[in-house]
Amino acid sequence: MITRKSFSFQLMKNFLISTLGPFLLITTVIARIFTAEYSRDIRLLLNSTISSMTSNITTYLNEAQQVTMQPYYNDTLYDYLMGLSKGSSYDIFNKIQLDNSLNSNMSFVRYTREDVNGIFICNDHQCLYYTVMGTDRKTLDSSYDYSAQSWYQEALRADGRCILIGPHTPDYISPYNQVISLVRMIVDIPTREPLYVIKIDINTSIFNRIFKDFAFHVDSKIILRDENRQIIYSNCPLEASDTQKLSGDLKDKGRISLEDGIFQTYTYPVDGYPWTISILLSDTQLKRKTSLIYVTAVLLYILGAVMAAVSYMMCSKKMVTAISHMKRILSSIENEDFSQNYEYRSDTELDDLGDSLNHMAAQLEKRIQTEYVMAIRQKDIEFRALQSQIHPHFLFNTLNNFIALNQIGDRDTLENALYELSGMLRYVLKAPALIPLSQELSFIENYCALQKLRFSERLTYEVITDAGLGDVMIPKLLIQPVVENSILHGIEPCSRECFIRISVNQAEEGIRILVEDNGCGCETDRIPETGIGLANVRARLMTCRPKSRFHMESEPGRGTRTEIYLYLEEEER
Repeated sequence: MITRKSFSFQLMKNFLISTLGPFLLITTVIARIFTAEYSRDIRLLLNSTISSMTSNITTYLNEAQQVTMQPYYNDTLYDYLMGLSKGSSYDIFNKIQLDNSLNSNMSFVRYTREDVNGIFICNDHQCLYYTVMGTDRKTLDSSYDYSAQSWYQEALRADGRCILIGPHTPDYISPYNQVISLVRMIVDIPTREPLYVIKIDINTSIFNRIFKDFAFHVDSKIILRDENRQIIYSNCPLEASDTQKLSGDLKDKGRISLEDGIFQTYTYPVDGYPWTISILLSDTQLKRKTSLIYVTAVLLYILGAVMAAVSYMMCSKKMVTAISHMKRILSSIENEDFSQNYEYRSDTELDDLGDSLNHMAAQLEKRIQTEYVMAIRQKDIEFRALQSQIHPHFLFNTLNNFIALNQIGDRDTLENALYELSGMLRYVLKAPALIPLSQELSFIENYCALQKLRFSERLTYEVITDAGLGDVMIPKLLIQPVVENSILHGIEPCSRECFIRISVNQAEEGIRILVEDNGCGCETDRIPETGIGLANVRARLMTCRPKSRFHMESEPGRGTRTEIYLYLEEEER
């Protein structure tokens, strides 16, 4: 059985298909535009932020470089330090006075800048001057070889320019934390001869002040690295594994996986210095911003789809109901019930179709009734025509039998037979077209009795009927022509004793009437089924009950067997 989807379902499916495609296209385009604009805004924000950051860092480092120029700003101190570097001797009073002046000058710088951890002035193996935070808790290594240090060598090669040293531990004084340093070689101005190196150690607390006012709309990390990719500063604590990863190559607009998530990296150089600033933005939160567009679009689509579906259901209900009414009417017409009419009003063109359906049903009922009456009348005319053919045929055969009785001189029997014939003719002429089976069988018994008068001991007959079948209506004279055929073609030519058996019994969906004789029979291809009597039996049987069957078989010397299967309607059964 084919299962068909409802019209309402088909409309809803078409609605979803027609809206889902454009929705996905529009959502994708909007999301991509938003992502591109969002990325552009992030880049603009980062460019502006990084510009401020690098400007602050550059300003700070430039100011720190000015501190390394202090020896050049005071001629007395410059001469004093130059003399110390060359081993010049001073009396005690002048030496104390110059030491105090140098200490006062350098300490002023140290105490006014919290980011300065210490100031050192040295040459080769000797520290000419130093001042550090919390002097009472730190010890200077007196035998430290300064000239062997890489920063000292770089200062010499710089020829008076200030160089920036990345994160390192100053092992010439203890205890000490990791610092960054500004180193400059102080030279004899006229001769450009190296005199000593001034080194300023700076802690990274200054970067807290530089970066504290910068914030982003997602979780972020700010990483400051030197030219060797060592981390100078991070605005948040880092795991050891994260530090190792961040010491590698950080590509601009790349991605890196850290312990607390995946981040997009944006890297910028610090103008004038070999440092880089990397901004790490949470990739998850950035995608969440983009996903918000999709979620919003989906929610809006669902809201719109629900509203459209509700509107559709309200509008399509009338259409579906009208179609259901028409379907019910058509089903009734199929079952030959024309009493149903389309009465529902949908206020659509379907009402016109319903009115046309009502008109069609009325016309169809009228035409069926007209044609049915005509068909019944035609069948009745045909039946009566067939019936009228029976009368002279039966009478002709019966009169032949009477002639035979007269020839043998049996006048008493002939007289009785004439009375019986008159009763039979009265049955044939006055009985209705359809009679109960019991009356037909009674007529058959009379007919056989009449025939026995002629054939005497040569004919024996028997009528057997199952109980309860006598009320079945059959066409009048349906069995008599078959019995007559057996007598004329089976028994009359035969000189021996013969019998005829008429049996009626119950069969599937009907009854079976069997006429058998043991007469002379004939070849199968010579069975006289086309005679007037048998032809009329067949025609009347098909006219009265089209699903019935008529069959005859015969064998020379053994007789003829005729079977009539009479189909009964369910209510008759």
